[in-house]
Amino acid sequence: MSNEEKNSITSSTTAAFFEDKEVRREWYNDERWFSVVDIVNILSESKGKDRWAYRRKLKQRLSEEWSEIVTFCHELKFLASDGKKYPWDAGNTATMFRIIQSIPSPKAEPVKQRLASLGNQRMEEVNDPELGMQRARARAIQVYKSRGMTDKEIAQRLQTIDTRHQYTDELKARWIKDGLEYALLTNISYTRSGKNAQEYKQYKWLVKTDNLRDHMTRTEMLLTGLSEEAGTEIAKSKDAKGFDEVQDALIQWADIAKKAKEGLEEKIWRSILDGNNRLTPRQQALRDMANEQEKLWYNKKKKPSKNK
Repeated sequence: MSNEEKNSITSSTTAAFFEDKEVRREWYNDERWFSVVDIVNILSESKGKDRWAYRRKLKQRLSEEWSEIVTFCHELKFLASDGKKYPWDAGNTATMFRIIQSIPSPKAEPVKQRLASLGNQRMEEVNDPELGMQRARARAIQVYKSRGMTDKEIAQRLQTIDTRHQYTDELKARWIKDGLEYALLTNISYTRSGKNAQEYKQYKWLVKTDNLRDHMTRTEMLLTGLSEEAGTEIAKSKDAKGFDEVQDALIQWADIAKKAKEGLEEKIWRSILDGNNRLTPRQQALRDMANEQEKLWYNKKKKPSKNK
């Protein structure tokens, strides 16, 4: 791919499901693109090494019989079970329909209907953004329920999302740049809890692409949300502008939040930081497998430095 093509790829892999199997998706050139190997796995029902052999044979046959299909496929980066992204063949809805037609399978028609439904939803949401927001909220609630969250926890999580949006909007208004500066300021509230973001994720057995807040208890969410809310108010009262001034304002409140946390822990005789996560059984199984293979980012062994 050219640099222009790479820059048009979004950074977040989402997933649709057919029965109990995952189909990974990415946005590319303002279209929804699907992982070819995931679709092939569903239709062929091949397992292990057989699925890769089937995929290679299919690609070779399509190259010979229908060369434009391979031309219309792109390599996009999809999220794998180890929490990292790797390049895989991907196709848009039209290309996936052609690939599905070339695979004899009783599941071909149901899969085509599922893809068509996803495409129709996207068009509806373009015409009615509010509908897209409602669907996104409903999907989030469904995911949180599948992770065992109670209604109270879900309501609080959705509230923290709104608080987070207000927080980032305020930072933007105070001349904070996207990317590194946002990450550094966010890490302040985590560090005052006793662990930085990376350590916090490791503590909960998460990987870089996991959203830490999705795996917090109500108390953890309250502390983090309160830290950002009050930090924002301090930044407003001081009329802080630019990274250094905003950082100083947030540190002042984070230190107060740290004392509040320590006071609470002294009363209940335990840490409020919870090492549990909310991964589904399937996600946990994949995570355990990746850990055994030392693919998790915090399990990789550092190469010994060479003495010059």
